[in-house]
Amino acid sequence: MKLSTKRRSELLAAAAGSLVFTYLFFIEYLPPFKRVHVTHDLEAFHYPLMDYAFQSLRHGRFPEWDPSIYCGMNFAGNLQAGLFYPPHWLLFAANLGRSRLTFQGLEILVFCHVWLAFLLCYVWLRGRRLSPLPVVLGAGVFAYGGYMIVQLQHQGIVSAYAWMPLGLWGLDQAAEGRHWRPLWKTATASAMCFLAGYPSIWLVFSVSVLTYALFGPARWRVTLWAGLALAASMLLASVQLLPAWEAGATKAREPSYGQGVGVRNKSTYLSFFLPNYCDFGMQSNSTVGGACEGAYLYLGAPAFFGLAWLAGAKRLRGQTALLAMAAANLIGLTNPFGVVWAIVKHSELLTQICRDWLFLAGLVLAVPPLAAKGLHDFLERVADAAPRWAAPAVITFLTGWSAWQLYVWLPGSRDFPAGWRSGVGPAVTLAGFALAVHLLRAESGALRSAVAAALLLAVGTEYKVFGTSRRFHTAEGSVDRASAAPPGMDEAVFDELRAHAQYRVALDPTALIPQDLRHYGLTTPQGFDPFIPAQFLAKMRNLATFEDGRLFTLNPADEDVLRELAVRYFITSQHEETRLLPVLLANSSFRQVEPFRGFLRVFEFVRPQLPYRWEEATAGTIQSTRWLPEVREFVVRAEGAGRFVLIEQLLPGWRAAVDGRPVPIQRWRGAFQAIDVPAGEHRIRLEFRAPSLRPGALISAAALALFVLLIRKK
Repeated sequence: MKLSTKRRSELLAAAAGSLVFTYLFFIEYLPPFKRVHVTHDLEAFHYPLMDYAFQSLRHGRFPEWDPSIYCGMNFAGNLQAGLFYPPHWLLFAANLGRSRLTFQGLEILVFCHVWLAFLLCYVWLRGRRLSPLPVVLGAGVFAYGGYMIVQLQHQGIVSAYAWMPLGLWGLDQAAEGRHWRPLWKTATASAMCFLAGYPSIWLVFSVSVLTYALFGPARWRVTLWAGLALAASMLLASVQLLPAWEAGATKAREPSYGQGVGVRNKSTYLSFFLPNYCDFGMQSNSTVGGACEGAYLYLGAPAFFGLAWLAGAKRLRGQTALLAMAAANLIGLTNPFGVVWAIVKHSELLTQICRDWLFLAGLVLAVPPLAAKGLHDFLERVADAAPRWAAPAVITFLTGWSAWQLYVWLPGSRDFPAGWRSGVGPAVTLAGFALAVHLLRAESGALRSAVAAALLLAVGTEYKVFGTSRRFHTAEGSVDRASAAPPGMDEAVFDELRAHAQYRVALDPTALIPQDLRHYGLTTPQGFDPFIPAQFLAKMRNLATFEDGRLFTLNPADEDVLRELAVRYFITSQHEETRLLPVLLANSSFRQVEPFRGFLRVFEFVRPQLPYRWEEATAGTIQSTRWLPEVREFVVRAEGAGRFVLIEQLLPGWRAAVDGRPVPIQRWRGAFQAIDVPAGEHRIRLEFRAPSLRPGALISAAALALFVLLIRKK
């Protein structure tokens, strides 16, 4: 699409202005003012995955296998790692020369996606021929409203959500021009949504795209094109799709749809209108109404005013596609009369990737264009001249109200009221907003610009004070640190663990979380990942104590289990709720690793067994000559024919060779690997290569070449 000089200047101004605003919006997370960080899943789940990929590439190997958790699992197929999502490689490049990926860099990448969300929503809404101010406000609802901000801890959702307007923009252009070529935008958005790492959000995107196309102009033709664009996007994403399909075939089945977000979760729906209904102040531990985890979906004054005007003016008749898209996602969200589950339960794939609460994304996606349309129609109406004092009074009121809200938001100040009383502040903002947009119709020149600036200040301030530095995704302090050891562990103790990194460690729930070991080159039989292989889960059901479907603890008294899993160390803590510290202190089979400084305590199991060994009846020696996640090499000497055992999960992609000749790998004790070895001295090599990674890469490369050729062809 060719842009006029005026439109190009407008777009550049929107990009620059929104980038500056995004920095100011997240200023307390960023240098030089940094005092908080995004926590929960971004810190504990996504960051270890990203850092593991970065450290692997830094050491010159492509990360196909992850030995860190569950005695090993397919990393290339773990979609949530986002290994092939292009912006992640920009982040890796920005961290060249570092020993570890910085968490600050990951946060900045997430915030850049918020900026991208604004920009793509802006160009989509401008393409609908709406005037600039309603477009800016509508894009602000999308990028800085409640749904986007509450998902900051979920990197894959934020990344995917940012691309959704691009997909709908492509549909609008295809319908208007009666040509398929603009749907390269839809295919690109779909591929990026999928590669970002949350297949569930890609499903929501697909439902939204197809519904939007079906109820829009030239519906059947555009719907067909949209379906082809979604299919083409899967060819582009084959480098990730095929390994993920492969890993998904071995994962434990875990139906994830739920039963619909119904009226029992009233806090979810109230949070659209009451930004602090659940009391998300940093110093508060209270909740109101129950089921408040993440219940922040505040839409803001532009959405309330625009939607109310559009409905009141009876102009919804031309918005069928958006309303149908909202309705389809609302059905997915609420599962009325069990209709959605009745469909989903018949598909093994859908039961794994369809999640009720993620349909909020598609529902909220319909709000910005509707709100912007309502604001546009309101501002297009002619209004009588306003009194001279009106504009200065409204500007003063909005500026003062914004300053007051920022004051209340500041650390150490009073906090916002919770529950139903949290609706008072938004009501004041909405009243000021209504006065301001009314004046905009009557004013012109510099005074109109000043009113618009005050209005934008009030809206931006409201989104900020209720959306950042809140308990649902924020913690004080910084994650990045100079020490190589885990926080709370003495460096000398960590050095001992690293010196015996071939062994595994077991973790007390009050100490480290299993996936954190990805940062430190350590491994554990434990973990917390939806791609946990079914064979390992079934095995551990009989050997460990489960706290939920994926997280379990090991008993220090079960020495046979520890030896089978190659556990040499237990990491516990001095936390008041620890269960294992007194047990380990009283167990003569463990010695506490000195020095004892730090919050974490490490105990060594005095009779461990290496993760490579002969089966009990075989006599001989084993020398490890190469120990990498994807490659294990040994020199063995067997007195007689026997079985060599590797305590690493046997999943598709592992292959073995003895003296250079391929040999079959047998399953050992339900999950691990064993090969038959003849008597004498031999060289053993076990290697993991994700079977479909390379074919997937070839398909993606060919699809990308064809894709570029088609969209460039005149």
